[in-house]
Amino acid sequence: MSVSHISFMAKKDHPTGIGQPYQSNFAIVPLSRTYDEAFTLLVEARNYLSANRTASRHGIHGSAKMKQFVEEMRMTSRLIRAMAWLLAVRAVEEGEIDWEDAVDLDDLMVDLQICVRDDCDEETGFPPALRDLMERAHSLYMRTARMELQVAARCSA
Repeated sequence: MSVSHISFMAKKDHPTGIGQPYQSNFAIVPLSRTYDEAFTLLVEARNYLSANRTASRHGIHGSAKMKQFVEEMRMTSRLIRAMAWLLAVRAVEEGEIDWEDAVDLDDLMVDLQICVRDDCDEETGFPPALRDLMERAHSLYMRTARMELQVAARCSA
């Protein structure tokens, strides 16, 4: 997929119909701002990790280096999971799938166990830019996970 195609996808407007119920009687406002935020943060994280692949770990040894790898992967998992949920919401808005198909409760529960943890603090010694990215990814993930849990509760009720 080309960069221009991705940019076009990111700028595509959501359909109108705020407050209109879907099959599950769950109404949702278009999430274009959250989607744009997730997309931007995903690109920002990719750029940061690519640019700092070795620089941010220079001089770090053993368990500290492993901890940074783990937290970078957790950040990536959060962003991917948030983006997947937001794409599923877009598919529902477009009428491509039903809410019941958008929610995978088993995967969500596994992801929550991994992504909710927040082991990033000042004492880790991570670069400030990385800590900032990790905190924003955590915040975005928590918002999208709450949305998905609300939809899951509505669909299973």
